[in-house]
Amino acid sequence: MKFLKILSFFALGALLTGSVIAQEAPAKKKLAITKIAATDAVKSRMLKQGVGLSLASVLEALDSQVYDRVLSTKRFEILERSDADALAKESAAAGSAFQFQQADYLLTIRVDGFNDRMETRTFASLGKTVTSRVIELSAVAKITEVSTQRAIASTNFQVSRREADQLSANTVEKNGQESDILLTDITREMAQKIATRVADAVFPARVIGKRDKIVTINRNDTSGIKVGQVWEVFTLGGELVDPDTGDKTREEIYVGKVKISRVTPQNSQADILEDTGIDRLAIVRLKDDVPDQPATE
Repeated sequence: MKFLKILSFFALGALLTGSVIAQEAPAKKKLAITKIAATDAVKSRMLKQGVGLSLASVLEALDSQVYDRVLSTKRFEILERSDADALAKESAAAGSAFQFQQADYLLTIRVDGFNDRMETRTFASLGKTVTSRVIELSAVAKITEVSTQRAIASTNFQVSRREADQLSANTVEKNGQESDILLTDITREMAQKIATRVADAVFPARVIGKRDKIVTINRNDTSGIKVGQVWEVFTLGGELVDPDTGDKTREEIYVGKVKISRVTPQNSQADILEDTGIDRLAIVRLKDDVPDQPATE
């Protein structure tokens, strides 16, 4: 009987311990994304230039692309966007703090620059005019910590794409809306940049494994990481306090440099270029990017 009581005691202890561990396990942060919109100035200018349809297409595509790219980071539980947008507007109008199903963070994106034009050059010797469609997009993404209403990151992103076509010698400069290819490409690029910034602002990329001269980083093939990129590695030091604002941060100590060699659906691997103390849980930040690979037929 005494043995059974002891066994029951240990069993209960194990159950409670398991419960505590489960409660302390990391959980995904909840993110609310408001509907993406352009500033009034941009909308007015695009309507006057006759490319309002292009801007509307970009906004609609960007709205779904950002949702998809942020979800693909596998770092957040994304809340219903339409409700989040309505409540954010209502809170702003009332001058109150935004609250939505205990959201941890709020992502707002405003397009503050857009151009869709055709640039032409005439080559008299060839008797032809080369026309290039150029699309430029600029947006500001702000990440707000809901509990404190503090903006933890606000970044301006700019992307541009150019397309060249061989047209007749009579072609003149004009605004273009004929092709959706550039619009799709530019929204995908912008969405990826924003999603990467959101993930890095809340969950910086980290080393999760090290073997010989290779490290594993917790970023997968949908995170924007690419083979050939060079990343710097840092370990966290003591707490730092800004004497002017009182803001608290952690010291980041440079301990090495790595180059991405393999990207998978689960994570990425990198070759160590410099190592003065790289270890598990070290933070990695992009230093040198590489251009996107052209699409193959």
